[in-house]
Amino acid sequence: MAAPAMPLEELEQWLQARVDQHPVATSIPMLDGYVAAIVAGPVSMSPLDWICPLLAIDADAFNHGGTPEFAAISAVALRHNEISQILSTTPRQFEPMHLRNPHGDVDPRPWCQGFYAAMRLKLSAWAPLLDTGNVNHGLLLPI
Repeated sequence: MAAPAMPLEELEQWLQARVDQHPVATSIPMLDGYVAAIVAGPVSMSPLDWICPLLAIDADAFNHGGTPEFAAISAVALRHNEISQILSTTPRQFEPMHLRNPHGDVDPRPWCQGFYAAMRLKLSAWAPLLDTGNVNHGLLLPI
């Protein structure tokens, strides 16, 4: 029987415990930015191609329900589907998961780092938006 999706708080702890295995994301904001770029990106990608580096897992983890790895995969898939639903139906309601400092100020850096890490997977596909001559170039400047 497959394990249920790992709660995001638990997923963050799980990612931090795997730092020595070099997951792309070590926090939920980084993971959220990464997944947002996968959803909004210019090309589709196989889940194996982006989830494996995100979580620092082997492709075989997709075949074994009931493991922490599979629960992490399930959590990522749920967030992917949630972002996809929001961006396709009510994009103005999308809210990135940003860190906040003790004063309540937003720190967008981890989210942007995650977004850019996903861009690097298929950087050539993002090239038109990286071209300063493209009218849409400004969309990526904050990232």
